[in-house]
Amino acid sequence: MVSTWKQTVEAKGAYKRLDKLFSEYEEEKPLKLQAPKGALRLESVNFRIGEKQILFNVSFRLDPGEVLCIIGPSGSGKTTLCRVILGIYSPTSGKVEIDGADIRQWDIEELGKYLGYLPQDVQLFEGTVAENIARLGEIDSEKVIKAAKLAAVHEMILSLPQGYNTEVGERGTRLSGGQRQRIGLARALYGDPKIVVLDEPNSNLDEAGERAFLYSVNTLKQIGTTVIIVSHRPSVFTVSDKVLVLKNGTVFMFGPTKQVLQELMGQQKIQRQAKAKNA
Repeated sequence: MVSTWKQTVEAKGAYKRLDKLFSEYEEEKPLKLQAPKGALRLESVNFRIGEKQILFNVSFRLDPGEVLCIIGPSGSGKTTLCRVILGIYSPTSGKVEIDGADIRQWDIEELGKYLGYLPQDVQLFEGTVAENIARLGEIDSEKVIKAAKLAAVHEMILSLPQGYNTEVGERGTRLSGGQRQRIGLARALYGDPKIVVLDEPNSNLDEAGERAFLYSVNTLKQIGTTVIIVSHRPSVFTVSDKVLVLKNGTVFMFGPTKQVLQELMGQQKIQRQAKAKNA
């Protein structure tokens, strides 16, 4: 104790200074903004974790009610981009704007009710179907049923043993992968969000589930919800307005769905011809 007395005194002094600083600190409350309409704009967004750069100068814009399909090879940064859009990750540089306001200006709790997110690995919590759709908050039966109908999963839920009161089990283990994914979609749509981000939402769906999903996306378009979908299933292109091709964390292509698909098909044709020549 004698040999470390100096360090002990310094540590005690530092603790007192920090304690005083924290007691005087008042958290700034962000200005409460109006409910967004769903316009989304990314400007020169870069994102890195440690020394690894994942996104490079990503820029694009969506108007309320537009559907964007994001495609690209594994490891290109699609899931990271989704989390940056939602404010889960903050960009290293650049801006993410919702209705012209930087996402960092929003109160995160206030903004949360205007956003919907279906992650690639859908996790349900131990509890009932209704509790999961309501995001484990206070259950508003009207909103829960509305979200389920919007996700075209109402009839499927009613077919469960106790309907909306069915216990899903820990991590949703009492349900199939497709059922978990469709209930996860209803959760993402709970409360009429203005921007919905869906990461591989149809990976576990059968044909009926796929039809129900496309119906939901079309309905969201009609009510003016901005939808971003990460998927490689061709059926998604039938409901998307724009396509963004992400390659090694950069925007390789972006534009109207028909235009981007034509360009991709043209490039693939050129590549096939080049391979045939070299064969």
